[in-house]
Amino acid sequence: MPRWFTTFLCLTLAASAQLANLPPDLYWLTSDALLTKSFEHDGKLLMGILFVASHHDGVEIKINDKLVTVANKNTHATSHDVTRLVREGKNTISASRGPVAVLLELNGDTNKKRWIRSDKTWTGSTAAESIALNTPDNPFDLKKTFDAYNSWQLAKPGAQSTATPVSEITVPPGFRVELIRSAETGEDSWVSMAFDPSGRITLGREKKGLLRLTVSGGGEQKMEVIEDSLLECRGLVYAHGALYANANNSKTLYKLRDLDGDGLFEEKTELMTTGGGVGHGRNHIKLGPDGDIYVVHGNNVLLPENISPKSPLRNYFNDQLIPNPWDGSMFDGNVELPAGHVLRVSTDGKERTLIAGGLRNPLDIAFHRSGALFTFDADMERDVGTHFYMPTRVLQIVPGADYGWRRGTGRWPSWYADCVPSVVDIGLSSPTAVFFGYGSAFPKQYEEALYICDWSYGRLIAVHMEKRGQRYVGVQETFATGRPLNLTDGAIGPDGALWFITGGRGTQSGLYRISFHGEKDTIHPVTSPPASKVDRTALHATRMAMEEQPAAIKVNKEASWENIMACLAAARVGNDSQRQAAVRSASEWLTNNDPEIILAALRVMEIASARGCKFEIPPALPTLFPHKDARVSRETCKWLVHFGDASIIDKATQHLKTLTASEDLVYYPFILRYLKSGWTQESWRIAFNALNQAEKLNGASTYFKVIADTRSELAAYLPPSEAVALAGVIHPPKPAPLLPTALPGHSFRQWKVSDLEPVLAQVKSGRSYEKAKAALISSQCVFCHKVSDDPSLPAGVFGPDLIQVRSRFSSKDLLMHILEPSVVIDEKFRSVTITKTDGAIVSGALESEDDERIVLKPNPLVPDVVETAKAQISARKVSEVSPMPAGLLNALNQDQILDLLAWFEAGGDSKSAVWKKP
Repeated sequence: MPRWFTTFLCLTLAASAQLANLPPDLYWLTSDALLTKSFEHDGKLLMGILFVASHHDGVEIKINDKLVTVANKNTHATSHDVTRLVREGKNTISASRGPVAVLLELNGDTNKKRWIRSDKTWTGSTAAESIALNTPDNPFDLKKTFDAYNSWQLAKPGAQSTATPVSEITVPPGFRVELIRSAETGEDSWVSMAFDPSGRITLGREKKGLLRLTVSGGGEQKMEVIEDSLLECRGLVYAHGALYANANNSKTLYKLRDLDGDGLFEEKTELMTTGGGVGHGRNHIKLGPDGDIYVVHGNNVLLPENISPKSPLRNYFNDQLIPNPWDGSMFDGNVELPAGHVLRVSTDGKERTLIAGGLRNPLDIAFHRSGALFTFDADMERDVGTHFYMPTRVLQIVPGADYGWRRGTGRWPSWYADCVPSVVDIGLSSPTAVFFGYGSAFPKQYEEALYICDWSYGRLIAVHMEKRGQRYVGVQETFATGRPLNLTDGAIGPDGALWFITGGRGTQSGLYRISFHGEKDTIHPVTSPPASKVDRTALHATRMAMEEQPAAIKVNKEASWENIMACLAAARVGNDSQRQAAVRSASEWLTNNDPEIILAALRVMEIASARGCKFEIPPALPTLFPHKDARVSRETCKWLVHFGDASIIDKATQHLKTLTASEDLVYYPFILRYLKSGWTQESWRIAFNALNQAEKLNGASTYFKVIADTRSELAAYLPPSEAVALAGVIHPPKPAPLLPTALPGHSFRQWKVSDLEPVLAQVKSGRSYEKAKAALISSQCVFCHKVSDDPSLPAGVFGPDLIQVRSRFSSKDLLMHILEPSVVIDEKFRSVTITKTDGAIVSGALESEDDERIVLKPNPLVPDVVETAKAQISARKVSEVSPMPAGLLNALNQDQILDLLAWFEAGGDSKSAVWKKP
C-alpha cells in the first residue's frame, strides 16, 4: 500500500477553526513569593468562576485581597464561584507561591466570555511553563473541572452526596436560605413540585412516580410514595379537587383523584395524549384564571388531535424567503410547526385550544395578576455567534402570537413586524420553572416579581416588570445563586416563603426555603426598563382582529402602523389580490426614512412571497444597499439574492470588508452562496477572508459548523484555476483542530472502523450518487483530489488522482486510512517543527535542506515557504502525526460515509451498480 495514500484527503477546512472563547496558552508559574495579576472588568457579570491547580499544598488564592481558596496538590483544578468578589473596574488576583496555574472565567452577556489566565504577564514569577490543553493530564480539562455553564455537573451522582449547603448560596440582604431536605437513596432526582390543599409538598420524580413530603410544625419529615406509574411528571397542579400531571415520558396529561381519602390516587384519567419526542417535551402546567389547565410544550412535541379550529394561533407558516438546506443535520432539525407551544385544555380534556407557538423549549408558564401569561424560553447555546441565534428570553404569551422559533437556521429575528418582542432578554441560561412572588411575605418589589430559574448557571432570577400600553417590559436581578444550584421548580408556599427544588438529569436533589427577615418596606434599587417607541403587543392585537375577517381587510399606501398591520394581515390570510395590494403598498415604504418602516415593508413582502404571491423586484429595493441600519442591509441583501441579482455580490462583499461583527461576517457569505454566478476572484477572496476572520471570534459549535459548511459550498463552485489562486484563503494557514467543546455534538461522532465494519457490505448497492457527491464536498476531499470526471465537482488540483483508488484498496482499507491517517505517513509528508534560538517556532513540510539552511512549507496549499539558518535552530522535531487530521468523517452520519465509500467503489461513475436499489 503506497504511503502517499494517507494524504489523499486534504486538510479539512473545519479543522482550521479556533474556538476563540476557550483559553489558550495557560502556564504554570513558579515563585517562592507572591504572584499577582491585575485586570479590568467592565459591564454586567453573569458569573465568574476561578480554576486553580497547584503543585504544592497550602497555596492561598485571593481576589481583591479576599481569600478564595487554599489550594492543594490535585490531579484536576478546583473551581470556585467568585462572582461576588469581582468588581467593576480594576481587580487583582494573587497566589501566595508557585508552581501554580490559575484560570478565571468571566461570563458577561450572550456573546461575551473572557478569560484571565496565568501567563508571563504576572508579577513575581521566576519561570513560566506552558500547559498543553489538549493532553489527558491537563488539569484544566473542562470536561472534568466544569465551567460556569456546566455548573450543574457538580451535582451529578458521585460528585454530591447531599444537596448544596446554604453557605454556598447567595441571596439579597434580609433574606435567609434553609435546606429542608436532601434527596435520599431511592427518592430519585426531582423535576417538579406542588403544594397540595393541606400544605404538603408533592414531588415529581425524574424517572417514575410521585412523592409526598409532609413537614410537621416541629420539623419532622415524612416522605412517602403516592404514585408509582407515571413517567417523568414535569408539570403538577392541584385544582378542582384533583391533581393534574403532565407526564412527559408517558406522553400524556393526566387527571388524578383520591376517591377514598387515603392519600393515594385510585383514579387516573387520560386527558390528552401527544406524539413526538420527549427531550423538549411535555412541560409544566398552570391553572388559568378561567379555570382551565394551561399546558406548555417544547418543540419536540406534536400537536394533539382535535385542536379547536377557532384557536388564536392557526395561520402559522414558515414565512421565509430563503430556504435552509442544512436543517436536517442541525439540532432541532426535525421540528414541526408550530414548534414549542402553549395550549389551553378544559378540565375534562375535551376542549383543546392552541394559544401561541414558535417557541423552543419553555419549561413553565405563570399568570400575572392581570391575567397576562408569561414564559421563559430557551435558546440554542450552540448557535452563539451566528446571525440566527435567539437568546433565552422572558416572553409575554399573547393569544395568536408566533415567537419565531424555526428549525435549523431559519429563525425569526425579534424585530420582525409580525413577532411579539420579549419582556427582557436574559442571555446565556437554561430555563426551567417560572412563578410570581404573589402571596410571599417579601418586600413589595419581590412579591410582585416574576421568578425564573436558570438550571445550568444555578440562578434564581427576579424579573421586575412594568406595563407600558399593552406590553410588559422588565429588568432582571439575580436573586439567589449557588454552585451547583440546578433549579427545576419553585413556588410560594402557604407560609409566605419561597420554596424551590434542585435536580434533573439524575443529579442530587434538594428542597430549599427562602424567607425574609428584614424590614418589609425595604427597597432594592432596580434600573427602569428601556422605553420603546412602538407598542408591538398592541399592534399584534390589532392585526389579530383584522385576521378574524379576511375579506374585510383593506390596505392603502399610508405608512402608518395600523395600515402596516393591515398589510401583514392581508399577506398572511388574504387572497392573491389582497396580497398583491399589500406588496404594492410595502414597495412604496422602501423610501421611508424610518428603518422600522422599511423592515416592516420587507417583512410584508416576505410573507406574501412565502405564501405564493409573485411579483417583480421593486425599483427602490436595490437602492437600499448598503443601508445605515445593519438590519436593513441584511434583509435587502437577502431579497436581491432571492431575485437573482448578481450585482449584489460585488456590493455585498465590498460592504463586508467594512464589517467586524461575527454575525455579519457569517451572514453575507451564508446568503451569497445561493448565487452561483456573478463572482469574481476578488469577491471570492473577500468572502473567504470574512469566514476566516469570523473563525477567530467567539462562537459556539454550530457557529463554526456554519462557517465550515458555507466555506465548503462556496468552494464547490470554484473552477480549478480559481481554486489554485485562492488556495491560501480557502485553506487558512496554520490549521488547528477544534477543541472538544467546539464540536457540534448533535452532528459529530468520533467514528471508529469497528463502528462501520459490520455495515460495509452495504457499500455495494442501494447507495445515493447525489448524497455521495455532497459527502465528498462536506469532507473536503474534492478540493485536493480528482475523484471523478463529473464537471460539477472541483478538479482536485492538489493531490493524487483518486478515480481508480478502489482497484488497489478495499472499502475497509480506505476507511481505516481516512479515520486513522497517522498510522502510516510518507516521510515527505511528515511535518517538521523547529524552535529557533530566539524562541520562535516554525512548523511545516520539509521542502529542502542543506548544510546551512532548512526550508519549510507551513501550508501545503500555498506556495509560501519559510527559510531558517541552521545556526538559528535550537531544537528540531519530526511529527508522528499526519498533516491530514483525524476526524474528517465525524461530521457525517453512517449513510453519508457509506455513500462516500460507494463513490470510490464506483470510481465516480454515475451509472455504476452501487447506485441501484437491490
